[in-house]
Amino acid sequence: MFNVGMSELFVFGIIALLVLGPEKLPEAARFAGKWYAKLMHFVNNAKQDIDRELGLSELRAQVQQEMQRMAELEQKMQSQLAELRQQTEANDVKQQLQSSANEKTVKFNSLIYRDLLSNQAYYAVFTPHYLQKFLQHQPLSNDYQTEPKASSPVKLKVIA
Repeated sequence: MFNVGMSELFVFGIIALLVLGPEKLPEAARFAGKWYAKLMHFVNNAKQDIDRELGLSELRAQVQQEMQRMAELEQKMQSQLAELRQQTEANDVKQQLQSSANEKTVKFNSLIYRDLLSNQAYYAVFTPHYLQKFLQHQPLSNDYQTEPKASSPVKLKVIA
């Protein structure tokens, strides 16, 4: 600790013997030993405190990293939740649009059915889905003819 070699200790002991004398030298050595032990105890405690603080600072750094990671995960979850809400809202709007479109399609199909039965239509264009609906559709009232007249056939065009 002090970089004192054996020769320096020997010189220090001879000077202490000459200054203090043989009667007070053992008492002074005991006193110096006690103070040296106290100093070493203080230094060791300081080292342990520093090591503990370093350990705490490392622990604090780890806690900060975990908190930051949790904040990132929370942001990610919030963005995914927002996307899911938007998707759900979009699906709700889509379903509402489809239900209103289906209502309009039924009305449109009933008009086409009426026109076909009354022989006023010469062309009808369908997608396969709506053709199936049209073929399954029943007239709303019984005052329509159930079969078109043979003189003017109706052409159906199906778009795939």
